[in-house]
Amino acid sequence: ISVSMLIGGIALLIIPAVSSITAKAVLSQLGKFAITGSFAMVYVYAAEIFPTVVRNVGVGSASMFARVGSIIAPYIGRELGRESPSAPVIIFGVTSVLAGIVVLLLPETRNTKLADTIVEGEDFNREFGGLSGLRKKKERSHSAPTFSQNFDISHN
Repeated sequence: ISVSMLIGGIALLIIPAVSSITAKAVLSQLGKFAITGSFAMVYVYAAEIFPTVVRNVGVGSASMFARVGSIIAPYIGRELGRESPSAPVIIFGVTSVLAGIVVLLLPETRNTKLADTIVEGEDFNREFGGLSGLRKKKERSHSAPTFSQNFDISHN
């Protein structure tokens, strides 16, 4: 997801600097292709990241926010495009690059057992959370209760 978001965002950010109409068309299609690919991957990843007990709500929420973005996008393109033709391209490019970077903070799910409960999800994030190889493993602190401890969720 991260690579396709970054490719799409960088392609969009290059468009204002290019003068050739053909190059602008190629870059815009490359950006659109990469963003469309990442949009499809979000649903697969969202299903893997949420524990089974909240998976429907998690995937539904991700879908809702994706649709809100799809609803807002034409207004950004049309209204800001009237003021500055490069403004929408820059906004979408910067947003895509930021999303590509932020996605690196999510945990890796490759070759791992998917979480069934919220407790397993918290443990999974603690162990495999994004960029876990670069950060120090924190000792489990019993002073700050987890979500499951706050709501007394057991391992049924």
